[in-house]
Amino acid sequence: MSPSPAQVAYVQGVQTNDTVVDPLTFAQFTRRTRFPMKSSSAIGGLGTSDQIQLKKTGIISALEIRVAGSVVIGGTIGTTTMSYEWPYNLIKALKLSVNGQSTLIDTRGLDLKLADIALDTDVTDKGVDQRYGNATAVGNGTMSLSHEDWGGTGAASNYMAPGLNVAAIGTYPIDLTYVVPVAADQTNLVGSIFGQSQATNINVEIVYASQSELFSAVGGSATVSFAGVTIDVTGVAYSIPVVNGKATVPDLSQLHGVNTFQNQISVSGDSEINLPGTGQGRKLLRLWWNTYSSATPLVMNATNYGNLAYKYGSNTVPETLPNGSKLRALNERQVNSDIGKCWGYGMWDFASRFALRDVIDLGTTSDFRLLVGLVSTPTSGKIFITQETLYAAAIGA
Repeated sequence: MSPSPAQVAYVQGVQTNDTVVDPLTFAQFTRRTRFPMKSSSAIGGLGTSDQIQLKKTGIISALEIRVAGSVVIGGTIGTTTMSYEWPYNLIKALKLSVNGQSTLIDTRGLDLKLADIALDTDVTDKGVDQRYGNATAVGNGTMSLSHEDWGGTGAASNYMAPGLNVAAIGTYPIDLTYVVPVAADQTNLVGSIFGQSQATNINVEIVYASQSELFSAVGGSATVSFAGVTIDVTGVAYSIPVVNGKATVPDLSQLHGVNTFQNQISVSGDSEINLPGTGQGRKLLRLWWNTYSSATPLVMNATNYGNLAYKYGSNTVPETLPNGSKLRALNERQVNSDIGKCWGYGMWDFASRFALRDVIDLGTTSDFRLLVGLVSTPTSGKIFITQETLYAAAIGA
């Protein structure tokens, strides 16, 4: 039997009148909408940021971002090389905040791409050819979709591919898409934001990487400039129906978080890294990471990774794998993409199969930590770890 509708006075900390929580009725009468949150305009530029205040309407479940235009490389090119931050970490950080609350989403562009694939397994990069590390096409594991362009001129050797020397000066087209998962689930809308109020303030900050983070101009005086590179933001929202004189909303008692933090990792063998932000009312849906040695991602395989696990309490270890190859195989089955192949991601997924059973309650699993075993000592090693969580809204519906 479905629960009876419940009238509420506040939704996610915003005072409302004549509002009831009734997910079934909401689903029956709502309408999905897509509309510009930010019309196409020139990006702020490398090393700068854009501030966007989102429109206040409906139940907001996702943002769709497109960055497109051309990169012009000129001067004396020397051995100008694309870093492995290119292309997706052109967005170095995306931060989504609501009503002054701490950042709900604070992550890199590359992690947004992984989140899109992990949260919707119908999205896949299989069969999509992109250059990665050399001029040879890679048909799986790049997290690229077919319509995207990383900067190719059509010649076999002329690509702005991660880790590849740029062969010639010229104009290179780019077309990148990102989906910001405001909701944890686009079907039941858990984690969505209540936007239908003048009292709601929803802000997005997009921080762009600097030129030196994306390109390495060696042995010459190469110049890099953006020509007509624009960004637009589309909102995906659901109308709030009025049924029997009352505004009807889904269950908005939880908010969705995707947060990335960076740690140094400088030794071989097993390292245990504590997760920040754990505590009562938080549930861990997924945990993913990738490790860099000299700014190059380590492929998720047995050559680079030994023991992989997560732990909590004094020494509770629910899942452990002996090497990176085992986790890479598991992850490909889970998300329909070989996420360990190029950018070297590993992931513990607690939500895809049966979230009610498998998600981790961070209120009862004290001292939660990720165990990463490296076979060799990395050079200037660093690890980026992303937590996808659900947690109680301040005052939820």
